[in-house]
Amino acid sequence: MRAISGIIGLVLLLTAVVIIVLSTGDDSYTAKKEQMIQKYITNGNKALDKNDYITATKFAKMAIQVDPNSNIGFTLYNKIMEAKFKPQESIEINQIVEESPVQEVIEEAPDMGC
Repeated sequence: MRAISGIIGLVLLLTAVVIIVLSTGDDSYTAKKEQMIQKYITNGNKALDKNDYITATKFAKMAIQVDPNSNIGFTLYNKIMEAKFKPQESIEINQIVEESPVQEVIEEAPDMGC
């Protein structure tokens, strides 16, 4: 009985090793890696279109983690940071001063004795 159990265990172990070796070939691994990167980039771009910078950043970082040597994840991350921190349109200071109610408040302020 022990010999049969040992043989079955050995056959199962060898089968598992063969399956692992065949499923992790370089070609299939590279293809899976590229599919994952493309999925993360697509989801990151969708989140960026919705101005959801946090989610977009998460997807860009996941793409970078899958393949740090690929520039695709870094390109998306750079695009997100540019969109998130782009300078606002310049507003002339004169417009702000003219529209500001500060002058009215100063004129209405009571005399404090100074």
